[in-house]
Amino acid sequence: MKNSKLTYKRVKIQWWIILFLWGFYVWTIFAYIHQWGNNPIPKIGLIIFAVMWIGASILVFAGRFTLTIDDKFLVVKFGLTSGWGIKVHITQIKEVSVEKVSFRTFMKAFSPKGRLYPFDFTGQTIIIQTKSDNFYQIAIKKAEKIKEEIEKRMLITNNIPSIA
Repeated sequence: MKNSKLTYKRVKIQWWIILFLWGFYVWTIFAYIHQWGNNPIPKIGLIIFAVMWIGASILVFAGRFTLTIDDKFLVVKFGLTSGWGIKVHITQIKEVSVEKVSFRTFMKAFSPKGRLYPFDFTGQTIIIQTKSDNFYQIAIKKAEKIKEEIEKRMLITNNIPSIA
C-alpha cells in the first residue's frame, strides 16, 4: 500500500509569548542602562537574563503546535518531539464533534481519559472520542473544517474492504 497522502496540516507558533519575553528583556536592558530603582541590576544579572530569555525563546519557537490529518492518522504535536501530543489511527475514532468552550467541556478534558490541546485562543473546540472512550479536545480555529476532514477520512477508511 502506498504511503498516506497528506491532506491537512497546520502549524502554529506562539508569537505572543516570544514578543512578551523579548519585550521584558528590552525593559531589563533599559533598567540596567538607566540604573532604575534602589537596587539596580548588575551586569551579571543582565547576562543571566539574556541567557534565560534566549533559551526560553528557543523553547517557545521550537514548541510550536502541529496538527496533521492524513489517510491513516490524526497527529497533534507540541514541540520538536511528540512528547506532548497524540497520534490516533483514524479507525480508532468513534465520534468527532465541535462544541463551544465552556466549563463542562473544559472539565471533560481534565478527566482521567481526557486531554486538552490549546492550539488557538478560540471559542470552539473539536472533541474527538476514541473507541477506548478517550477524549481529546483541540481548541482551534476553523473547527468545522477540521471536523469535516476527519469525518471524510473516517468514511474513506471504513468503506475500504479488507483484503484477506
